[in-house]
Amino acid sequence: MRGQDGVGPSRKQRAADAAIEVIAAEGLRGLTHRAVDTRAGLPQGSTSSCYRTRVALLAAVLDRLVELDEAMLAGIPETGWSIDTPEQRREIVTMLTELLCYWLGPARSRTRARMELYLDATRRAELLPELEAANRRFIDRTAAGMRTAGVDHPERAARLLIAHLDGLLYDALARPYLGDNDRAALYHAIDTMVRGITSPSD
Repeated sequence: MRGQDGVGPSRKQRAADAAIEVIAAEGLRGLTHRAVDTRAGLPQGSTSSCYRTRVALLAAVLDRLVELDEAMLAGIPETGWSIDTPEQRREIVTMLTELLCYWLGPARSRTRARMELYLDATRRAELLPELEAANRRFIDRTAAGMRTAGVDHPERAARLLIAHLDGLLYDALARPYLGDNDRAALYHAIDTMVRGITSPSD
């Protein structure tokens, strides 16, 4: 989403990025075209000229969240993982811990916005195809890693892993006062989770 000169972000990208920040700070109730213009530092009316309706703006936010997360995940190989040795298992747990620390640190606003938007999108028929496509990409990517690691039922394991990771993210965002979202606590939780998911089934 770069501008026509290829130098900076386009107005659409600036609006989508600002909308993420608005949702993270104020929830979906605070998401208006005017609020996005203000957050992005754009002239009033800019966001509505890019995204005429609220649904169009929400779809743009969903697309932008997926784009940013996929760009980050592109650096993680989908193949070559193994759980045959304790060292290999620790490598996977460490990688997942770093992901959660990233989503709770530099990408915290995106994580909050994603949680809010994903629930809202399930109530909007217009957004369901995009929501399903976004989830399918992440499940397929995770399942590919599970498959090469030799995990039984890789797609089911991928869905469980994503559900557990989302649960840890939700817990850290909704109950930070419990103090179980530091790196060591996350590592322990993920290690326990990976052991359960990747253990051979009877």
